[in-house]
Amino acid sequence: MKPHLQLAVLLMPLLVTVYAAASDLLRLDVAYDAGRYRLRADLLVDTSAAAVRRLLTDYDHLADLNRSIKRSEVGAAPTPYDARVKTEIRACIPVYCRTLRRVEDVRELDGSLIAVIVPEQSDFRYGRTEWLFQDRGSQVLVQYRAEMEPAFSVPPLLGPALIKQGIARELRNLLDNL
Repeated sequence: MKPHLQLAVLLMPLLVTVYAAASDLLRLDVAYDAGRYRLRADLLVDTSAAAVRRLLTDYDHLADLNRSIKRSEVGAAPTPYDARVKTEIRACIPVYCRTLRRVEDVRELDGSLIAVIVPEQSDFRYGRTEWLFQDRGSQVLVQYRAEMEPAFSVPPLLGPALIKQGIARELRNLLDNL
């Protein structure tokens, strides 16, 4: 999924990095309804909210943080957004790969990031992502919420299971790098 399975890599591809030796994936939910995927992940990371935020907003270097992101760049966004972020993601399953485009307008708020997909420039009809950060002593709780509708076909019976598997793999990779 992703072109048919690693849509997961694309669905979370701002899942970034900042090495956290004792990080945990606390929750991962993937739901599918009427062509849309809803994702929810909670991560506990051994660093500060400021450090995670700094990595997630280093838009020109996202490719350095996630091996599925092949290219990223930042540009001016319309008001009230702070940045327009373009990413190119290489999504693969064992026998098939596809390059996916995602363009998002991002708002950088206190304690959160909110991104909205620009459908005319993306391989998605709709998308909205929220990153919420809560410092907890020497750790930060990172809550990821996303809803996306791909503009390409994804097998409805296998889609959610394959996406969940891909996201879990990418989250573990993220935790190793956060």
